[in-house]
Amino acid sequence: MAPRPNHPFLIAGAVVGTAAGVVGAAWSAQRAFVAAARRRSHSDTAETIEFHFDEVLDIPSHDRGSIRVYSRGEGPPILFSHGVTLSSRTWAKQFEALPELGFRVVAFDHRGHGASQRGEHGHAVINIGADIATVMRKLDLRNAVLVGHSMGGLAVQAFALEYPEEIAARVRGIGLLSTMTRTRSLGPVAVREALAAGVRNGPSLGSVMQMPNFGYLVARLGFGKNPQPEHVDFTREMIAECSAETSHQATEALLDTDFTGDLPTIDVPMLIVCGSADLNTTPQDSRRIARRVPGARVVIVPGAGHMVMLEESEAVNELIASFANEVQVRHTKGNVASTAHKRL
Repeated sequence: MAPRPNHPFLIAGAVVGTAAGVVGAAWSAQRAFVAAARRRSHSDTAETIEFHFDEVLDIPSHDRGSIRVYSRGEGPPILFSHGVTLSSRTWAKQFEALPELGFRVVAFDHRGHGASQRGEHGHAVINIGADIATVMRKLDLRNAVLVGHSMGGLAVQAFALEYPEEIAARVRGIGLLSTMTRTRSLGPVAVREALAAGVRNGPSLGSVMQMPNFGYLVARLGFGKNPQPEHVDFTREMIAECSAETSHQATEALLDTDFTGDLPTIDVPMLIVCGSADLNTTPQDSRRIARRVPGARVVIVPGAGHMVMLEESEAVNELIASFANEVQVRHTKGNVASTAHKRL
């Protein structure tokens, strides 16, 4: 006997067929969206992003790892600290422009990222802060400005809080881009543990980014309005190079961080920059830091997302250069009093 139209197998088949059609349509739609985005005309702005440097050095970390350091230019140093699953190439635009303005730019790959090797003590933010101290001592950086993006901004905060004597001797100012001071989940312990397990056992961000179309869509979430496709793919490719081990462990290490209560002890000029369209570290996160660091000022870049140093590189370079010049002049004149700044 032929099965009736409402036979369970036929119903199940119809459901599966419908679901497959929906998935297929969604897959085709995302391919079409990405293809259209990549075809967008940037005839006057299209570019190949390259990371140029004059010197490269490998430095032993405090816990038997190694730190890859890049530098370019001459003048007062600006040390850059990148975000999780990224690398020093994040700062390609700053390495291109700031040496022309009279600065020495220095960047390092965080442990397990880029060409650096993880040490025995793992990816805890406090260890990245120690790596900043190692780099500054090895290169004997003086009169420096520290600039940290996202996780790199947390690392700069950790360095400032754990090494106040190094701040006093070597640092003139701190710049924080698209970062936060607190990642700790305030929910029940079970929720926090479930979140950590999800990060630990789920697919790595790098593996997602290895899929050119879907990875493009995920990377696009780190940008604001109308990003250049070259910038999105550049970011996707950086993250795709991050190992699954580093992606899982470094991300999990961020989940229980909170420097909020200690921020008032940071006694150095601070510039905080955030895109108005940043979904990862919102302007609210930037303002939370500024409220607690005496004299800190906040600049919100209209329309920019999390990768503000790529999206609005000219504006960010101008902000960093102006801030670096300002703190050098203030130090030279012996004027350590905080100047009044408008908080946006």
